[in-house]
Amino acid sequence: MRRWLALFAALLLSACATQPELPATDRLGPPLERFTVEGRLSLRQGERSDHLQFDWRHAPDGDVVLFSTPLGQGLAELGREADGAWLKRPGQPDQRAPDLPSLTKKLFGAALPLEALAEWMGGRRTETRGEVDGWMISVTESSPYRDRRLPKRIEIRRDGVELKLVVTGWSDND
Repeated sequence: MRRWLALFAALLLSACATQPELPATDRLGPPLERFTVEGRLSLRQGERSDHLQFDWRHAPDGDVVLFSTPLGQGLAELGREADGAWLKRPGQPDQRAPDLPSLTKKLFGAALPLEALAEWMGGRRTETRGEVDGWMISVTESSPYRDRRLPKRIEIRRDGVELKLVVTGWSDND
């Protein structure tokens, strides 16, 4: 009986053990050159409120962000490459523009700074707070990913527009 109790106690203690986490810091990085991140976003502006899922593939020469409803129905593909940006939506003609903010304005009604946000997402911008073109950007939570620290929650605000991103999964393409 004592043997079973000792075994049970050992199993119980091992179940409570957790993997050591990287120490929380106020710095991100080292940077990923390429990454794929999945998550959820909440965008509020005035009376409008959008809640979406996103799948973002980033590389130095371009980005592709897929937006879908919380139930997974595809809504839009937004992309950037050397010669400009594109927006694809089901049942509508493709649109092109010189940059991503021009197309996020058409899609969401606000010119979101996705290029700058990619720097924070991939750990290239190491600080957890900053400002880009009037947008206040805050990494409110980070988590370890392999040998680096990357954002888990990011909030950006400007002129009554608030965007919150929550990362649910990472993979790197290095």
